[in-house]
Amino acid sequence: MDKIEQALYRAEYAKFVAGDGGAVARLEEELPELFRKFWLRVDIPSVRRRTRSLAELPPAPPVDAHYMTTFGVRGVVRYPLTSGETVYKIPVFSFAMNDWKDHWTTTYLVVGRKGSLTLIDAGSHLSEDSLREGLAVVSGYYGERLSMADIDNVVITHAHFDHFGGLRYLMAQAQPRLWVHQWDAHTVAEFPREVLKGREQILRFLQQSGMPDKEIAGFMELHGAYKQDFPGYAVTDPFEDGQRIIEEFEVVHTPGHCPGLSCLRVGDVMMLGDHVLNDVSPHQFPKIYTSGSGLLNYFNSLVKICARSEKVRLGLPSHYGDIPDVEARAMQIMAEHNQRIADIIKDLDRPKTLYEVSNDYYEYRRGREIRGYDSLLALEEIGAHLEYMIETLGIVRVDNHAAAARDGAEVVRYVAAL
Repeated sequence: MDKIEQALYRAEYAKFVAGDGGAVARLEEELPELFRKFWLRVDIPSVRRRTRSLAELPPAPPVDAHYMTTFGVRGVVRYPLTSGETVYKIPVFSFAMNDWKDHWTTTYLVVGRKGSLTLIDAGSHLSEDSLREGLAVVSGYYGERLSMADIDNVVITHAHFDHFGGLRYLMAQAQPRLWVHQWDAHTVAEFPREVLKGREQILRFLQQSGMPDKEIAGFMELHGAYKQDFPGYAVTDPFEDGQRIIEEFEVVHTPGHCPGLSCLRVGDVMMLGDHVLNDVSPHQFPKIYTSGSGLLNYFNSLVKICARSEKVRLGLPSHYGDIPDVEARAMQIMAEHNQRIADIIKDLDRPKTLYEVSNDYYEYRRGREIRGYDSLLALEEIGAHLEYMIETLGIVRVDNHAAAARDGAEVVRYVAAL
C-alpha cells in the first residue's frame, strides 16, 4: 500500500467513522507534496477523482455509513457467502519497504456455518495493532462480537514471514489449532534453524550472482535481523492437497512461490494466498533455494488452480485487490512470465552474470531504478527465469570459461543457447 493510498484511507476513515468534517481539506493540503515526491509512480488524475468523490459524499453515522457498504471500515470488507459462511477481509501492516510504500498482508476471518472462527494468515511480527483494530471493526461495526482470544483455527497459506510472523502475539492470546501444509510445517515449527539455513543459501546465491561485495555485506547484515526472536510454533494440523479441513474447506496445494503454498476453497470463494495476485505477478524464487519453488512448479500450479476454480465466483488474494475471474488472471500471469522470458533472451547475446542480467532487464527494459531490498527481489525473480530457461526450455546455457571464484562460490555467467 503506497503513501498516497494511505492518505486517502486515513481521510475516508476520519470522515465516515470519526465524523471529522475537516478530513478532506487536510487531504487536499497534503496531496501536492505527495505528488511532488512520487509523481512518476502515481496516476494523479485518478487520485484527484477519488478525492472529489470523497468530498462529495455526505457524512454518515458509522452504523449505516456509505463508507461501510462501499469501502469497508478501515479496509475491512464483509463477504456473505451463499454456502452460509461469512468472510471478513482484514488488511494488516507487515513491514516498511521503502519511502514509497509499505507492505501490507490481507488476512481473512472466516465465520463458519457452525460458528467456528478461522483466521487465514496472521501477518508479520509488526501486524498486531492493525489485526486487533480490524477485529474490533468486525466486532463493533459488523456485530460479530468477538476478539482475538476467540479464534479457533489459524491457517497459514505459506511459510513466508509476512504470513506467519504474527503467530507470536496471536498464540499468546488464543489457543487455536494451527494448520499449515506439510511441506511448510517444519519452517513454522523450527524457524530459528530455518533462518540460519536460509542465510547460507542466500549468501551463496548472491556470491554466484556477481553482486558487488559491498552490496552483499549490506544484505547479509539485514537478513533475518527482525526474525531472530521468533521461536517457531508446533503445527497441530499439517494438511495436504485435496484434504477438507475445519468446516469442509478444500485445500489446493500450489507450490511455486513457496513450497507449501496452499489455496483454500470456502464455498464459492477461493483464498489464493500469494499464488495469484491481481495487480502484480507474484514473486518467484529459484528452486536452488528449495525444491518446491521455481518457475516450472509455479506454471504447473497456475494450471492446477484453473482446473480447481470451476464455479468459483471470486478469488481473495493475500495482497492487492479481489480477483473476479481466477482462471483469466492466472493465464494473464503466465503470459507475463513468457514475455519476460522473451525479453531476457534478447539481452543474452554475450555472457552475463545474473546481476548484470537483472540490471539490464529492470533498469533499461522496464525503466525502473533498482535499489535496496528490491535488488534482492530482482535477482531472485530473474534467477528463477534463467533457471527455467536452462533446465526446461534449453534456450540458455552457463558460460563460465572466464568465471571468477569468490570464497569458493563461482560467479555464474549466462548466454543464449539459440
